[in-house]
Amino acid sequence: MSKAFEEIAREATQLSREQRNHLASLLLELNEDSADTAVSAEWEREILARIRAVDEGETEGVSFEDVMREAEGRLSS
Repeated sequence: MSKAFEEIAREATQLSREQRNHLASLLLELNEDSADTAVSAEWEREILARIRAVDEGETEGVSFEDVMREAEGRLSS
């Protein structure tokens, strides 16, 4: 990967959750076709609802490590 990408990625990790979400939305919009607009809008609402649920303590996130451990367990069976 280019140094520019690595620098942008490093700087992105320093953003607030809200800023990262906005950046992610912006990047996704750059790659979307206009036909996907309705689906994208629905996903955006779902993503924001899930973030709000975590922020308000209505649900808990699952760590990357736990997800990977469970996935590996399912795939190795």
